[in-house]
Amino acid sequence: MAVIGVECNADRYFFAKLLGNKGLIRKEKNESEVIKGIVQRSKDSFRIGIIDEDKNKRIPADFKEIYKDANSRCFKREEKFQFLFLIGPRQFEHWINSFLIKRNKDVSAFEFESFEEFMQKSKSVTPENDSRFAELIDYVLEEHASFDNHVLKVKLQIEYLLEKKFEFEIKEFVKI
Repeated sequence: MAVIGVECNADRYFFAKLLGNKGLIRKEKNESEVIKGIVQRSKDSFRIGIIDEDKNKRIPADFKEIYKDANSRCFKREEKFQFLFLIGPRQFEHWINSFLIKRNKDVSAFEFESFEEFMQKSKSVTPENDSRFAELIDYVLEEHASFDNHVLKVKLQIEYLLEKKFEFEIKEFVKI
């Protein structure tokens, strides 16, 4: 059952591979639909949303921030087991690029002429059909567990939420 809503095809592809289960991921039209999927359509069910950390983000008032670092924030809906991750520093592509920088790489190592070209490709309907994009994502997935980084942190946080669901403990979550 799809319990994680994402806002674009690149997110869908990446998080399905990161978590090893594409059935968990539901691609929505945009960030507003991700939030609406949590707040309105899921009612009281356990849900997770993942959206970009763009400026002037409008998070519903009943979501309270429970975690923040340089590359992600996590909000929990009051009195419900519904969570919203914001990844960045701005968008998914910047989040991935931050990982590459920590590995002393950039998108040119995957035959993209520029970061802008990588962004444009990731915004396509099927970014995974581009061998350069798929190779870059595969690299991140192969390397993320080999050192302390933001991709590993978000993966572990999501896995914790998927495992605990209604038994979630904020004290445990922030220690991850």
